[in-house]
Amino acid sequence: MRLRLVRRRILDPRDADTARRRPLADAVNIPRAELPDRTHELPPREQVVTVAGPLELARDTVRWLESVRRRGEVAVTSPSAGVSPGGDEVGRLWEPAAFLENVAAGLAPGRALDLACGTGRDAVFLAAAGWRVVGVDVLPDALARAGDLQRRYAPAAPPIDWRCADLESSRGLGGVLRPDERFDLITVFRFLDRSLLRSASGYLNPGGSLVVETFTTVHRARHGRPSRDDHVLQPGELPALLGPRMEIRHYSEAWRAGPHTARLHAVRAVSGYSR
Repeated sequence: MRLRLVRRRILDPRDADTARRRPLADAVNIPRAELPDRTHELPPREQVVTVAGPLELARDTVRWLESVRRRGEVAVTSPSAGVSPGGDEVGRLWEPAAFLENVAAGLAPGRALDLACGTGRDAVFLAAAGWRVVGVDVLPDALARAGDLQRRYAPAAPPIDWRCADLESSRGLGGVLRPDERFDLITVFRFLDRSLLRSASGYLNPGGSLVVETFTTVHRARHGRPSRDDHVLQPGELPALLGPRMEIRHYSEAWRAGPHTARLHAVRAVSGYSR
């Protein structure tokens, strides 16, 4: 049975046994002692984390959140205990990339490739929705956390194929993928390698989607990062980086709750496709 990922509002920092016996409504349990290793399971940094549970534990958790430059607040009213979530639901505080969530809602699940996947939120979101996913990142510790994320939040989904590789190496995708591998969706978020984007279309099935979002020079001008020219897009640059036979379905550049990014959704043309 596929379990549905459902967005929850509240962090429950009680120990796991207590939370299992008396779950709190609209809450996700991440024990206070485990929070330093599970920050990737929290909401986006710009959001306030609402914490429930015993008052002193909730206050201690908010103090810890503030110590790592997160904003937290104690729940104004305590959510009811003993409320069991639906048997086909798994609650989450974390969120996939909003642009991916929007685009994926209109796609039929198939085979997906998540490049520079980090701790795996986008890959796990896709797997929970029925996609068969390959996730690639250069950091082994990030992939270890990504694997743990799937075990917690998408245990019934097909196992994600995590691959540790340097996407900026001279071999590019050729060092990660077999020549015959094809995908229905390729995602690239907050990572930029121009040659990789040009080659990505060759790994898409006809009708397959490329979904990209990353930082622009406008973002760097305000925030000072990313510091390297290689890692930021010039205004209007992203569409010109696509490989052959790609049709643009969406392109925009804007401030989005903090970062200034370029977003692109393009589809590999069906007509005239050949391998």
